[in-house]
Amino acid sequence: MTHTFRKHDRHSECGVALLVAIFTLLLITAIGAGMIMLTNTDTITSANFRDEQTALFGAKAGIEEVRDRMRTNASNSLNGSFPTAVLGNPSSVLYVLNPTNGEADTPWAITPANAYPDTEYCGELTRITLVACPGTVPGYTTQLASASYAIAGVPPASWKWTRVNLKTNLTSSGTTSTNTVDGNIADKQNIVCWTGSGEIATPLVGTPLTTCSNAGSSYLPVYVMTTLAVTPSGSRRMMQAETAALTFPTLPGAMIFDGPTPVYGAPNSNAFGVSGNDIAQGPNAGAGCPAAANEPAVGAYNAASVTALTTAIPRPGSYTGIGGSPSVANVSTALGPLATVGGLEALQSQVMMMASPANIVYGNAGGITNPGTNAAPVINVVTGDLALGGGFSGSGILLVEGNLTMSGNPSYNGLILVIGKGTMTKNGGGNGTLNGSLLVANLYDNSGIYTPAHLLLPTGAPGIPNLNWNGGGNAGINYDSCWSSALSKSLNYRIVAVREMMY
Repeated sequence: MTHTFRKHDRHSECGVALLVAIFTLLLITAIGAGMIMLTNTDTITSANFRDEQTALFGAKAGIEEVRDRMRTNASNSLNGSFPTAVLGNPSSVLYVLNPTNGEADTPWAITPANAYPDTEYCGELTRITLVACPGTVPGYTTQLASASYAIAGVPPASWKWTRVNLKTNLTSSGTTSTNTVDGNIADKQNIVCWTGSGEIATPLVGTPLTTCSNAGSSYLPVYVMTTLAVTPSGSRRMMQAETAALTFPTLPGAMIFDGPTPVYGAPNSNAFGVSGNDIAQGPNAGAGCPAAANEPAVGAYNAASVTALTTAIPRPGSYTGIGGSPSVANVSTALGPLATVGGLEALQSQVMMMASPANIVYGNAGGITNPGTNAAPVINVVTGDLALGGGFSGSGILLVEGNLTMSGNPSYNGLILVIGKGTMTKNGGGNGTLNGSLLVANLYDNSGIYTPAHLLLPTGAPGIPNLNWNGGGNAGINYDSCWSSALSKSLNYRIVAVREMMY
């Protein structure tokens, strides 16, 4: 039998593989193109974010430079240029300018043609005076950015200007017209002052005061710093911060026992003496010092402490100053916040912030590497115990949080603060002299077991201060108020509020 085989015709399937390959290639190409577009989008987004962040940190740089230059002894200090009147008046605005490449930097010209106008000024002025924006900021003065704050090899910061003005009761609002310090919109033009712990609009009633010192001797003006930063790519950010001066408290006495039931082992030497009569010399032999103001030789925490210290003094005539003989007085009112645990801890923190990291010893120390001189006072901090030998001499602030032991003839010009364990021992006689103030304060309780201060009530009294002086020799302590005022000049202004503004 014969079989016939027929060859099947497959011409209808020709090219299918090619079509599949082309489709697959197109799909891969589309995916690749999408990934490229997504990558480009991410790159652009990241670049924009980075540029926005550059503008943000540029604005912060402008605020920080101006804040640092507000110090009296800063390089290129702005101290003599501070505004003295509220917005809308002469001497009410200081502009610190940071133009680049010779560009025009005139924020006071609030016109569409100006590249960097201070449009925020208009809102603030309108809120407090109900006067329309004048087009040109009245009563302004100018200063230039300082090259001292530039970093070699780093592009200049992108901030264009920083405006400094006194804060009034309504200029703290930023973008709203109803935010006041005291809740009373009727005194919106009153200047705002810093009390040391918060802001107040002064006066609360009556005619607005022209300076904070008229409201209280310890009140300080609050300045508003508004900074605009613009990057070369065009990103703009505006920051605003409020700042007030830090001041070092004047210590009310030559030797202060800051705590109840003090323990004082007084020396018996005829030559040893403590004087509260203000020598007002400071680091510059009296130059730039405020008027002398006498204080007691020994400052006591309360009336009972006055009795205890008076009883412990064997030679009353060796302790001179206000408050009788011996010169011992209750200084609790003059201590203010330093009469509390919280206030003393705040003082510790303030001194720590003032000190250079190289001059802070964490733990115990057998000496001080750089004790300072009158020409170059130094702030030293020891968080543990400190033992000083007979040849020690220095100038500035010495803060010891543990036990302070001094032997021989140590001399010091400035402030010695034994705040922590609150114990100090002086061994031997000698001729060493302290010109300034000595404060001893115990941040632990009186149970015999050390309890850290944070477990005590911050508004409560500190523990028992202990000073044991063995052998007075010719040593002595002379009160010098000028050291507190001189050291205040090196303090930074503190930031008390910060916000970003719409621009």
